[in-house]
Amino acid sequence: MIIDPQKNLLTTLLAGSIGALILLGLLLFAVLGRVNVDRIEPVGDMSVAPLIVAVPDTGLEPFDEYNEILRRPVFFSDRRLPVLQSADFDDEPFEFVVDLPEPEPVNELKASVAGIIITPEMRMAMIRDQEANRTVLLREGMSLEGDQAAWRLERIEPRLVSFVSVDGRSAGLELEVNTRGLARPATPAQAAATPAERSEAGPDDADMPAVDDEARSRAEEIRRRVAERRAELRAEAERRAQQQQQENR
Repeated sequence: MIIDPQKNLLTTLLAGSIGALILLGLLLFAVLGRVNVDRIEPVGDMSVAPLIVAVPDTGLEPFDEYNEILRRPVFFSDRRLPVLQSADFDDEPFEFVVDLPEPEPVNELKASVAGIIITPEMRMAMIRDQEANRTVLLREGMSLEGDQAAWRLERIEPRLVSFVSVDGRSAGLELEVNTRGLARPATPAQAAATPAERSEAGPDDADMPAVDDEARSRAEEIRRRVAERRAELRAEAERRAQQQQQENR
């Protein structure tokens, strides 16, 4: 590219100045050579005059006047420093003994199982805390509260609940099912017998007095829950079958 000096005067001046500086640097280097810093000697007196600092007057005596405090310390009744014989510990190893407080004993588990809920998604148990006189709902891994907080629910099974204490003890609680309201079914021979034959055979479980209303209501509640659960399972199976048919289409 050709630069016209008349149209680019500023560029020409800058280029000329840079070239002149480069030539001047080369000329100085050729004449003076490399500077040896070690040959440069200081000029003048290099000694440092002592500096006197004025210390303010504190009103205290010199430190030597207080040696009596070291000889007769005021922190001991006999005003003497204790003598430590370190030579006695040179040959024998020194061992630190730390007295840790003993853990408090964990009381026996006082609880019962009021109910167990097991589904594909979760496992829960209704525990009757006899110490606090209340019923709590716990999952696996949760602990009781209050005085029995040291017991943790480890595993939930269909008829058994396992607890573990902080000191490693284990306790199992079994679900008690009340079956007093469930009458024993009559055998085929008993069903075919006449009332006279049954009276001659003696009293039987079928001729026992009727169960109380509470037991009967519990039995009816169990039958109702079983029927509802079966209906839910049937509905879920039908829904999955319909969904599978739609996906196959």
